[in-house]
Amino acid sequence: MRSAVLLALALAVSTPALAQPKLNVDRKDDAALLRDEPKAIAEFQRRLRDQVSLKNGLLIIQDRGASGASLFIVPPTAFWSVDCSEAGIAVTFGAGSGDTDNGIALQLTGAAATQEQCVAMAPPIGQTLLAIIKGE
Repeated sequence: MRSAVLLALALAVSTPALAQPKLNVDRKDDAALLRDEPKAIAEFQRRLRDQVSLKNGLLIIQDRGASGASLFIVPPTAFWSVDCSEAGIAVTFGAGSGDTDNGIALQLTGAAATQEQCVAMAPPIGQTLLAIIKGE
């Protein structure tokens, strides 16, 4: 009886997060995607636009990562960075980085990116975020 109650409680608590579409950051699929840089850039830009928008002068950040869905509202002047490394590609808002919990990190992929891939892909991702901030 107790395990049935705990299961029902767990399902009730997790249902809203399950209702949100999850961001696909499958490392195996994305590792293959990274081999086609133009296609990878377009996909990561799409993922960014899917999670970040500008509404009434505020950035609406919808983190649909593996740990569930979260919503953040920040000013468009918030500090941000594109983090690209062997840990993947993420856009971080706030004072933190992809390595800390002090900011909001949107993981675009968990697949390892080489230095050359980062040099090619990070600037277009940053330009996409600038366009979003400008309302484009």
